[in-house]
Amino acid sequence: MEILLAGWQFLVDYFTVPRVITLTIVFFLSGAIAQFMSQGVVLKYFGPEAKKSTAFTMASVSGVILTVCSCSVLPMFASIWKKGAGIGPAVTFLFSGPAINVLAITFTFSFLGIGLGISRVVTAMILAVLIGVLMHLIFHKEEKKSDRNSAIFHVQDGSDKPLWQTVLFFITLLVMLLAGMNLPAVTGAAFIFLLIQLMLFFERDELWEWCLETYDLVKKIVPLFIVGIFIAGIITVLIPETFMTAAAGDNTISATFLAAIFGAFMYFATLTEVPIVQSFLDLGMAKGPALALLLAGPSMSLPNMIIVGRVMGLKKTVTYIALVTTMSAVMALAVGMLFF
Repeated sequence: MEILLAGWQFLVDYFTVPRVITLTIVFFLSGAIAQFMSQGVVLKYFGPEAKKSTAFTMASVSGVILTVCSCSVLPMFASIWKKGAGIGPAVTFLFSGPAINVLAITFTFSFLGIGLGISRVVTAMILAVLIGVLMHLIFHKEEKKSDRNSAIFHVQDGSDKPLWQTVLFFITLLVMLLAGMNLPAVTGAAFIFLLIQLMLFFERDELWEWCLETYDLVKKIVPLFIVGIFIAGIITVLIPETFMTAAAGDNTISATFLAAIFGAFMYFATLTEVPIVQSFLDLGMAKGPALALLLAGPSMSLPNMIIVGRVMGLKKTVTYIALVTTMSAVMALAVGMLFF
């Protein structure tokens, strides 16, 4: 009973009014990205005909643009792979998608602090490119793109509105998100400006589709997020502080590798890694191992490995797993020793 009460109390304490408001704005922003931004525009930059420099750069940041979560990145990765995208850009997209989407970035900054937030964004982008480049160098001679060109990948072209209207719309949402409860006057003014834009620039059907996209994200993420927060509360009771301090209380090689391997094989639904890492930090985990968990955890899991193995084959998948765990640990160790 004490364990369940601990999980419930953690859940109650977590959902404060400012956090609920932040959640609401973030989900509507994510729904807007899914509805009004073109996936095709992004995909064409790291497809078979794109320059390698452009392909890797776009793939590393596409997680923010596409707002993919852990449940949607796998079918998108499989489709890109079947279309004929090179293994390097495809793997870069696979890693970066769940790690740097707007939800993950916002929650990391809001709940784990600026230091871990910046570290996660920068290192995830760097690792996404490095892992993709290494996969390309290792397997480019084995790639037979003709075998993967038979399937045609169709994507929506997104909104056909004038660019300035779309940009203004997203800027307004971002202002609301950044201002939040800290600057209520700014948030209120931005909200009024948003309502004016919705009346002038958008059709009723578009607004309805936006709401549906937002609801779909909420339906997929919020229940798992609540479970993750509840589990985080239980972890604080089940795992003694002395154990966490001993296992990952310092920025050491063993601690970061342990965190990276743990993250790689565990399943973290979108955003659940944030409260779980927060609970580990409260129990004594050092920020280096915490960063390793944030890098390896969202981008990989045992179910993820199984599906990726079916798409790429056993040898490529084992290599990908080894690169993710090793490089996440090494990068987190370096950042931890330099900045934490």
